[in-house]
Amino acid sequence: MQVTFDHLVHLTASPGEAKAAFAQMGFHAIQGGIHHDWGTYNCLCYFRDLRYIEWIGFMDLNKAKKSDNRLIQQIVTDSAQGAGFSQIAFRTNDIHAIMNHISEKGLTPIGPFAGNRQREDGTVLSWSMLFIRDESHHTYRYPFFIQWGQQDSIRKQEMKQLMQHHHGQPTLSYIGIQADHLDESVQKYCHLFDIPSSLVRYHADRFGSYAEIPAGHIKMRFYESAKLPSGRALYINRPFLCGITGMPQNQTILLEQAIYDFSV
Repeated sequence: MQVTFDHLVHLTASPGEAKAAFAQMGFHAIQGGIHHDWGTYNCLCYFRDLRYIEWIGFMDLNKAKKSDNRLIQQIVTDSAQGAGFSQIAFRTNDIHAIMNHISEKGLTPIGPFAGNRQREDGTVLSWSMLFIRDESHHTYRYPFFIQWGQQDSIRKQEMKQLMQHHHGQPTLSYIGIQADHLDESVQKYCHLFDIPSSLVRYHADRFGSYAEIPAGHIKMRFYESAKLPSGRALYINRPFLCGITGMPQNQTILLEQAIYDFSV
């Protein structure tokens, strides 16, 4: 499956405060825009290869609750637990090919759905999103897939300055997920992404024991939830950790109930 990691969705009470926290650390974080139809708005921080973090918040929670957008539905559900990482997206240049791939895997694609938001300058950014019907609610949820209205080469040129930070060009290197039924979650993703079992790696760090797989040019780490601090039990089967490399020094912060692990 020809996809690459696109972005990590971080649900926050105040996207602007998350943006300000990153700006204080030397990142070029920006105001994103408004999703009028969904009752949400966002702030963004771009990294190398068009990867980015999206801090998303509710502008109109009642409108969000009525949205038929599956991502917004997931975020609304997650909001009952509070702030924190919610979803991950992978980018494609052929969303219909991804639909066929999903079907060939015996899964049910949902969409694609059109999306857009208004930038601060008044221009409208558009995209399409594709989801997968998830019958297994005790494992980590499937990601969603996105195709932007512009080619990557054009977007890279437009966003060149946004990917420049005070510390140079750090990048998102891994996403940590707190997984219940770890082996099933790993198998679920290996099946979807055609990852052979020989590429699954087992390690341990200060956050716990995990299984790591390469998916869409990023490392996904599935942690055993039972070995994480009890305070994290609230976020089972959600991302809880984002690794960012290329920093001048190692540092770990907790921001809006999400862990950012910065390393050299």
